[in-house]
Amino acid sequence: MRRGRLLKLALTGGVLTLAMLSLSPAGASSANISHSYHSDGQVADGSIVSLDPNKSDYVQPANTDNASRLLGIAVNGNDSLLAVDASPGLVQVATNGDATALVSTVNGDIHVGDAIGVSPFNGVGMKAAPGGRIIGLAQTDFNSGTQGASRQTVTDKNGKREQIFVGFVRLSIAVGTDNANGQLENLNGLQRLVRSITGHTVSTVRIAISLVVVVVSLLALITLVYASIYGSIISVGRNPLAKYAVFRTLGTVLGMAALTTLIATVTVYLLLR
Repeated sequence: MRRGRLLKLALTGGVLTLAMLSLSPAGASSANISHSYHSDGQVADGSIVSLDPNKSDYVQPANTDNASRLLGIAVNGNDSLLAVDASPGLVQVATNGDATALVSTVNGDIHVGDAIGVSPFNGVGMKAAPGGRIIGLAQTDFNSGTQGASRQTVTDKNGKREQIFVGFVRLSIAVGTDNANGQLENLNGLQRLVRSITGHTVSTVRIAISLVVVVVSLLALITLVYASIYGSIISVGRNPLAKYAVFRTLGTVLGMAALTTLIATVTVYLLLR
């Protein structure tokens, strides 16, 4: 149902197209090779493009209607390691490597590792719908707080207005089909749980290591806190005058416990990211 709603979205007054042309990529592309193509209209750098079915060596901004002919991302010829036939007036299209792509939040915020597909808007990508065509995987996050994000208002065919944000993400180009549904069926229960939390698939080995880190850390924390508190109570009971020294020692132990918690948290985060 959500996918159907996305397909119905239409741009009001061409505002989004104008905004695309005024935006500038946040960083240079790193496409290995880009090829030159013709175009009937202006194609902004970062636009996702598809082959024109009616003309040879022509491209057009990609959208949900021409996603089956998805080709690559329009880039500046100077940003390619090798630009084939970088003549003035032609569109350089990167079909592999990394590039900066135009995206929107029409299908939600984009996170690192998300598959990026085409959207109803010409040349602008979005978080891919399951089973849809994709241009690649996001290497950076994109949301309303991302630097350079531009707020736009769009209207669907039912007249409902909605605000989205348009900007750029770094993208690892890999044209294909999002098989998220098929992959999800092959995941075990633990992987599905972690995927629901992190938003991406994590290997079973990493999950197992993370669980070991969590268990060991919890045992260490329980031991440290219990031993320090129990020892402090015994020491103060035997020698009330030593309570300040005991409390200092207790504070040190609790500090070690906090440091252990921090290290364990960072380790688990790095394993599951």
